[in-house]
Amino acid sequence: MKKIGIILGTERDLTPLPSYYKKHKKAFDTALKDLELTEGIDDLSYDIQIYALAKKFSPKNVEIIPLWKLDYEFKEFNELDLIYCIYEFPLSLEDYGEDGPKKLKRLLKNTKAKTLPSYELSQFVYSKETYLKFFKKHNIPTIDTIYYNINLYKNDKRNITKLVKRLQKVFDGKSFFCKPEGSSYSKGTRLFNKVNEKTLKTYLDMLVKKGFHKILIQPYIEEFLKYHEIKTIWMNGEYQYAYGTKVLGYDDDDIYNDEINKQLLDNLIEKGKEVMKLIQGKFGVPFILRIDWGCCLQNDSLCREYFLNEIEFSPAMNHNDSVKGDFFEKIAKNLHKRL
Repeated sequence: MKKIGIILGTERDLTPLPSYYKKHKKAFDTALKDLELTEGIDDLSYDIQIYALAKKFSPKNVEIIPLWKLDYEFKEFNELDLIYCIYEFPLSLEDYGEDGPKKLKRLLKNTKAKTLPSYELSQFVYSKETYLKFFKKHNIPTIDTIYYNINLYKNDKRNITKLVKRLQKVFDGKSFFCKPEGSSYSKGTRLFNKVNEKTLKTYLDMLVKKGFHKILIQPYIEEFLKYHEIKTIWMNGEYQYAYGTKVLGYDDDDIYNDEINKQLLDNLIEKGKEVMKLIQGKFGVPFILRIDWGCCLQNDSLCREYFLNEIEFSPAMNHNDSVKGDFFEKIAKNLHKRL
């Protein structure tokens, strides 16, 4: 008997569509009972739905085992053949503080089991600075970014003076956007209309308290709020589907759209293939990957050019993803093939 462990606990995007719950009711109700969750359909976050379907569709010689957040020991990891990590580093930071990512990193690095993603790919994706520099080096369009080590400020508060001077030189009165590396669901992000030492100090103090170690500082791009960010979903190195999100502010995805201009989508799929080829050459074929494209590069091109904004190996999903050819079911049916 082969054993696959799925790390759960996102507690995000609960409640599937009624029609989707009805379609998989028996599997979902069984999963809720397994996990001793008592709120019924309101407890069916996307990761639990995927776990339920993995149990439903796995071969008889494969056992699917739930692993809740970080509430287990290393010994349990080594008893598994494959570990699928849906609950990942940003969420562990939010739930456990700085010790969360450290424990998850140790588990993934040292286990004898095969992991999805691999430990090496998980570290690559977790460090946005690392992968943005990597893709820029390989001519994938990215946005200009300043990377600031928060520990410089944590160890010496006077370092903020150097940061302020650097930002003043780069942005010169223009708005800029800050996002802590490793944040979940855009938490800790902030739009600054100008460089102000007092405001920055308050912001950095908050990030230190929450356990962040690095922030990415980027120019404010008006078009990013005007046009949809295009999120492309890939499985086993192959494009699956895409949708757009338009935000009213930098904090939340507010408007969903799956009617993307065909020429634009075709262009982004081709760019996505370049990204995927680079990742495969370095880490092998990822099980799941979401590649997000933002608008637009600040250059002299007559046409708007999208840039790679983010990649995720365990992207947050919701009912929109479940109905896209029932992607949750597709994940469940393909998971055991990675043993």
